[in-house]
Amino acid sequence: MRLICLAALIAATYAWTVAAAPGGVRVGLLACTLAQQADAPADGSARQALCAFRPKKGAPETYVGSVQGVKSSASVTLLWRVTLPPAMSVAPGFLEQHYAADPRTPAEHMPDLVGLTNSSVVLESMADKKVGSASSKNRSLAKSIAVLRIELKLKSTTG
Repeated sequence: MRLICLAALIAATYAWTVAAAPGGVRVGLLACTLAQQADAPADGSARQALCAFRPKKGAPETYVGSVQGVKSSASVTLLWRVTLPPAMSVAPGFLEQHYAADPRTPAEHMPDLVGLTNSSVVLESMADKKVGSASSKNRSLAKSIAVLRIELKLKSTTG
């Protein structure tokens, strides 16, 4: 599963721009892999995730957590750009918190996730970005997957 996360991070890195996000600075990429399930949870109940955070500067981190709202039974890797206010620094474990979908997101798009403890930390979904960045040419993940909540807990950091 770690290899899948790493491969997803490497692929996304090529498409990732260095420009600052509106209201924030992009500090890294977060890839979460959800294991395949025998049955898709019809109610969108939580699924366990293994996540890899690759910061622009600093040591990579591994998080474990749960993702709520994924109704697909397939193994899925979800990608987010992590943004912070310009004055906020990246400290080990800073992603450890609960996140909820931004209610301002249009229905046809995958919502960004906003930290509930520290709302300055935003996970920008890469599912609806242009072809070649992180999405398929013929479909948007937002039509089959809608992440409503995610909880991250630091498992390890290297460096």
